[in-house]
Amino acid sequence: MSTTTNRIATGEFVRRKWLSYSPTEDKIYCIVCKQFGTTDGKSNQLARCGSNDWRHISYKLDNHEASPNHLQSEVRKVMYLSNQRVDLKSLQNSNTKVAENREIVKVILEVLLYLARQNSSFRGHDESWLSNNQGNFLELIKLFAKHNALLSSHIATLESAEKKNRLTFLSNNSQNTMLLVMSDIVRSQILKKVKKAGIFSIMIDTTTDVSNIEQFSLILRFVDEFGEVKERLVALESTNDATGKGMFDLLCNICVKYDLDWINNLCAQTYDGAASMQGQYSGLRSYVQKKNPRALYVWCFSHVLNLVVVDTCDRCISIRNFFGDMQVLISFMRARKRTAIFLEEQKKCSPNDRVLRIKNFSSTRWTSHDKANSVIENKYDAVMNTLEILSKSMDRDCSSTAKNLLEILSSFKFVTNLLLMKNIFAFTTPLSKYLQSPSIDFIQALSIVDSTTKKIKNIRTVQCADDLLMEAKQFAISKGLTEMDFPQERVRRKKRMPGENTSDQCVTKPDDKFRTEVYFVIVDQILSSINSRFEGSRTILYDLSLLSFDRILNVNKGLIVPNNSFSSLVKWIPNLKLSELKNEYFSFSSCIMKLQKGMTLEQSNTIRLESTQSCNDYENSTSSEDSENEDSTTDKTKLNSIQILKLLNSYNLISAFPNLYTAYKYLCTIPSTSVSNERSFSKLKLIKTRLRSTMHQTRLESLILLSCEKDISIDLEEQISTMIITTLGSNDIGFNTFNFWSL
Repeated sequence: MSTTTNRIATGEFVRRKWLSYSPTEDKIYCIVCKQFGTTDGKSNQLARCGSNDWRHISYKLDNHEASPNHLQSEVRKVMYLSNQRVDLKSLQNSNTKVAENREIVKVILEVLLYLARQNSSFRGHDESWLSNNQGNFLELIKLFAKHNALLSSHIATLESAEKKNRLTFLSNNSQNTMLLVMSDIVRSQILKKVKKAGIFSIMIDTTTDVSNIEQFSLILRFVDEFGEVKERLVALESTNDATGKGMFDLLCNICVKYDLDWINNLCAQTYDGAASMQGQYSGLRSYVQKKNPRALYVWCFSHVLNLVVVDTCDRCISIRNFFGDMQVLISFMRARKRTAIFLEEQKKCSPNDRVLRIKNFSSTRWTSHDKANSVIENKYDAVMNTLEILSKSMDRDCSSTAKNLLEILSSFKFVTNLLLMKNIFAFTTPLSKYLQSPSIDFIQALSIVDSTTKKIKNIRTVQCADDLLMEAKQFAISKGLTEMDFPQERVRRKKRMPGENTSDQCVTKPDDKFRTEVYFVIVDQILSSINSRFEGSRTILYDLSLLSFDRILNVNKGLIVPNNSFSSLVKWIPNLKLSELKNEYFSFSSCIMKLQKGMTLEQSNTIRLESTQSCNDYENSTSSEDSENEDSTTDKTKLNSIQILKLLNSYNLISAFPNLYTAYKYLCTIPSTSVSNERSFSKLKLIKTRLRSTMHQTRLESLILLSCEKDISIDLEEQISTMIITTLGSNDIGFNTFNFWSL
C-alpha cells in the first residue's frame, strides 16, 4: 500500500497514478516522466530504465515524487489532457499568423499586378520610410493600408522596427519573385492552350531598346478549343546575335525551354522583310524550313504595304520633292517658339477644333505620311499664318526659310500634290489599319488588298484627274491663294538657219502634263507595287482559296472544281485524307447557307462580332458611292474563314467534317502580319524608359508579359502556392524565412 499510495499532510492516502509496473521486466516506471517529461525528466532512472530495488523503493519513490522534473511532467500532462497543450497553442498562433501573412501578400500581389498592367514604374528615388515620395509601389501599399487593418499593422511594425526587418514582403527580391511567378502563370496558361490546339504559327521581330540591347519578341498564333484565333506573347529575350542563325538558335532554345514541338507542330511563320529574316540562304525562315519544310513563310502584309507607300512617294519627281518640302517644313516647325506660334494660330483659326501637331515621318510608322499630310491640309490656314509671322523674324535664317516655305506651300503645284496624296492615303491608311487586326485570316487579308486595288484602278481616269484639279482650284480660292492654276510654260523658239527644217518646241498644257507625269504615274506605281510585292503571298493561296466563302457558294451553284484540288493541302497538312476532304467540302458547300440561316441570333452575333469590328475602320473610310460597289469580301452577310470555323464549332460538326475542320484550322492559324510584335515593342518603350534603362531582363520580360496579356486572369491563391515551390530552399527575403504558406 505504501508503494502505490502516498500519505499527504491531512492524513489521507492519494494514489500514485504516475506509477506503472512492468510484469515482464519486474520493474516500476514513472509513466508521466516517460511520456510528458522534459529532456532532464526523461533521463531520470524511473523514466528511463525503471527500478526493482524493492528494499529502498519507498525512499526512491518519495524522492522522485518531490523532484522538480516530476512536478513539471505532471503539469505538462494536465495541460495535455485539458487541451492546453504547448504545441497546439504554438500551432494555433502560427496558423493565425500564416493567415494574416497570406492576406498581406494578396494585397501586395494586387498592387504589383496593377502597376505591371498599367506600365507604371515601381521604385522611387528615396524609398525610406521617412521619404515624402517612396515611389508608386510603396505609395500604393500605404494607400491600401488605410483600408486594410492587417496591412496597416504590418506597415506600422516595419516603420517602428529599430533594426531592418527581413520579413517585409516589399523588397526588390520579393517583387521580382512575385512578378516572375505571375508571368509564369500567364505563360503556362498560354502554352497549355497552344499544346491543346496542336498546331501553331510564329511571329518574330527584333528591336533595339533604350539601353541599346537587341530584344527578340516571339508571338504564337493558334486556334483555341472554342474556335477563337489568339495571338499571344510567349517570350521576350535579349540577343547579341541578330543574324538569321543567331535568332534560329534562340528560337530553338525558347522552344526547348517551354516544351514546344515546332518541328512537328509549326505550320507557318511571319516576319518582316529584313534580310536576316527572309533571306533565302541564311535567313531565319530558311533555317526553320530546313528542319520543318511545312512551315510556310508569309511576308508581313503591313510591312509590305508600308513599302508600297514608300515606293509611291519616291516614284515621281514631283511627289518626291513634295514630301521633301514637307519634311523641311516639319523640321523647321519643331523649334519650341515656332511650335508655340503654330498652336496659337490654330486656336485663332479654328477655336472649336482640336489642336494638332505635325509629326515627323517614320520608316516604321506606317501611317506617318498620311498623318502629316492630313495635319497640313486641315490646318492649312494656321500653317500659312505661322510662316507669315516667322518670315518677319529678326533671325535671318528663320525669316529666309519661312519665306521660301511660304512660297512653296502657296503654290498650286503643292496644293494639287497635297490633295492627290490625300486621295491615295484614303485607300492605303484604312487598309493598313485593317491588316493590323489579329482577327482576320489569310484569305480575308488578300481579299481586302484586292478590293483596295480595284478601287484604286477606278480612279485611274481622266475624269478623276480633272476632278482633282477642280478640287485643288476650289481649295486655292477658299484659302485666298494668288496662284489658282499651274503656271504657263514659255514656248521655246528655235532659231532657223537658211535651208534648215526645224520647228519650235511643242508645249504641253500644264493640266495634261500633270495628268501624264504625276497623276497617272502615281496611280500606276501604287498598282504595280501592290501586285509585285503581294505576288509571293498569292502563291500560297492556290488551294486555300477554295475554302473562301465565295468559292463555296460558287461550288454550290455548280462551279466545277479541278481534279487536283487540295493536293497542296495534303502535302502541307499531315494525316489529311484527300478523298474524304473533297466529300466533306462538297457536302458542306451544299448546306452552308442552311447552317447560316439556322443559327440563333446570339450565335450569329457572336460569330460576326470580331469581323464587324475589324471592318469598321475600312468601311467607314469609304464614301457612300464606293460602299455601294464594295467588294463582296467586306459584305457583312458573308462569312470569313474564322467565322466558318466558329460555325462548325458552334454546331458541333467537328466530328462530321474532321478533314474540313482541320483545313480551316490550319488556314486560320496562318498569320498575315507580325503587328503583334510591334505592339509588344510599344509596351517595351513604355516600360523600359530612360529612367528604367538598367532593368534586369527577367523582370522586363515578366512586366511585358503581364502588360500584353491583360485579359488572362491570375488566381492569387494559385500564385502563393506556386511561390512555395519557387522559393522553398532559397534565400529570398520575406518568403523562405517567414512561414506564410503552410496552413
